[in-house]
Amino acid sequence: MKKFVVLLLGALIAVSSASAASLVVNGTVSQYLNLAVTNSPITVSFTGDGTAGTADHSASLNIKANKVVWTVTFTSANSGLLKSSSTSVSIPYYLKATGTGVGTIVNGLASAVQLTTAKTIQATAGGKTPKNGVDYALDVTVDAQLGTATLWEAATDYTDTVTIAITTP
Repeated sequence: MKKFVVLLLGALIAVSSASAASLVVNGTVSQYLNLAVTNSPITVSFTGDGTAGTADHSASLNIKANKVVWTVTFTSANSGLLKSSSTSVSIPYYLKATGTGVGTIVNGLASAVQLTTAKTIQATAGGKTPKNGVDYALDVTVDAQLGTATLWEAATDYTDTVTIAITTP
């Protein structure tokens, strides 16, 4: 019986000397907002007779965001006008952005608009994109001149720059 008591005391001592610890693992994900434009510049050709201009291709905008709410803003340096530095002529043009979205999107460029003021594509909910992003085709159109309008002056330097930025609240 003494041996049993000694073994029991030894087992209790061994059990009471055991310990435990915890490891907590935390993580953080940085905000990621990214834009990429491909196929820029778009060149619009004019026959010079007042008919509509012809764009040579569409550009592509890829949007990547890991936030559920974000805004892409399009701002024209010349208020939606192709301006020539060698003439005093300005040609109005229109920009349209079409493509796939995520979540709830409000697209201020779903139809062709002149960028006289900034226009936006907004994700108002569920805007996190796939890793490869979401794509929008950017199309430029120029209407024919009115019959009473003076023909646009021949020049090769008509240009405008559209700045595209992504932000989140």
